[in-house]
Amino acid sequence: MATTGEKAAARKKSALSALVGGLVGAAGISALFTLAGPELLKAMGPSRLALAGIGAIYALIAAFLGFGLLAPRTGAKLLNVGDADELRDERSSLSLSASFMGAFGIALILLALARGPGFTAGVVAPGAAMAVLTAVLVVGIAATWRWRGRMDELNHQLGLEGGAWAFGLSALLLTVWGAAASVGWAVLTAIDVIAVLAAMMLLGSFVAIGLRGMMAR
Repeated sequence: MATTGEKAAARKKSALSALVGGLVGAAGISALFTLAGPELLKAMGPSRLALAGIGAIYALIAAFLGFGLLAPRTGAKLLNVGDADELRDERSSLSLSASFMGAFGIALILLALARGPGFTAGVVAPGAAMAVLTAVLVVGIAATWRWRGRMDELNHQLGLEGGAWAFGLSALLLTVWGAAASVGWAVLTAIDVIAVLAAMMLLGSFVAIGLRGMMAR
């Protein structure tokens, strides 16, 4: 059982990780939107901006994981892991996760910037955005299927619980939002649906981890 000192140190580490992650995330998203320019941002509208922001969060998480794998000692101080040895032991699975999250984040950003109905100012060809997203999903599913037998019981259970939370939260939010849209109280677009699903996948994972008391380690 963890001592009071160990719990305090874990909370301090979690707070530091959240602070650094928040600052880096805010800076990264701000830089992304600055590069886009005010005219493009205005043309994108809230839905596409939200999708691009979610994609940036995926990419930043992947960058943090990649940094932790390259520099385990420093990474262990920032990431939600026990120590540097855990990063070394989990290198294969974490590398797979980081690669997928980075690629998925980029695919979401490209989709947010792709031309479409009502968004002729898009700077990415629709076919290119769809090709990248499809490739990322296909490769991700294939890799997950291939690696399913190498996951330990805890990670397997966390994956199931995170998926269940993601599905439940997505179903709840999209049902209410869709119902409101059906009676003219709101607007629900395809971009909104994708943004909600992508965001809930992340949130579901955090909920599953948090409920097991693994947010502070």
